[in-house]
Amino acid sequence: MAGTGLAADSHASVYASTGNGLFDSAIIPAPDVPDSILRLSLNTGTLLLGDYFTPFDQQMLGDTDADLASGGILLLPDQQGSHPHELVVAGKEGTVYVIDRDQMTQGNQHFCSNCSSDPQIVQELPAAIGPLFSTPAYWNGTLYFWGLHDTLRAYPVSNGQLATTPSSTSSLVLGFPGANPAVSASGVANGILWAIDATKFGPPHQASALPAVLHAYDATNVANELYNTTMAANNRDVAGNAVKFAVPTIANGKVYIGTQTELDVYGPLP
Repeated sequence: MAGTGLAADSHASVYASTGNGLFDSAIIPAPDVPDSILRLSLNTGTLLLGDYFTPFDQQMLGDTDADLASGGILLLPDQQGSHPHELVVAGKEGTVYVIDRDQMTQGNQHFCSNCSSDPQIVQELPAAIGPLFSTPAYWNGTLYFWGLHDTLRAYPVSNGQLATTPSSTSSLVLGFPGANPAVSASGVANGILWAIDATKFGPPHQASALPAVLHAYDATNVANELYNTTMAANNRDVAGNAVKFAVPTIANGKVYIGTQTELDVYGPLP
């Protein structure tokens, strides 16, 4: 899950994704479910598998090391429509899955054998983004993804469904590992999408390790870059050397990013 923690909702359900392995749904009491999204819950002190979804092409995902668990799970705020409680996830295949958290698959068809798609979940967008090694961000009806060898992409969400094409994209393409986006805003106004270019990560104190770059985009149109840390004269804003999977943290009008040797804090100058 690219360093992402487990996701949990107000009903005390915990969500995780799994990597490659041999799928066997017949094992009792719990199946072997690689390349899957799991809903777990505590029952008298025991963590139990309550529900799960496995993509139809799990065998291919495992055979080609295209595991689903490279990306983190995002729980959406309550949605209008017939699926108010949803999660969104994508993996190395770049397919985006929208899943109902209350009942992850229609008719409890956890795995659609001999299928060419997954009609039992709310929505899937095949190969919509580059391979994902991060967690999407959500703000004001829009989901943001930044996959490997891809641009930052903004997808509108309406009635629990993603648009099939992005409303805007950045011009910058990132290599591995893409980026973890985060949004700051004043409610539904002044949205800024923050992301760290950590593609120059490497062993500490080695020539291959170079500075991270913090980028800021207009969250209503990510084609519009507002700022990045290479813009200021005399290298004033240059960050420390990059760490993969780093996430920008925004608090009290400042943006904090962790690097190999320092914590960098960005904000308005006096």
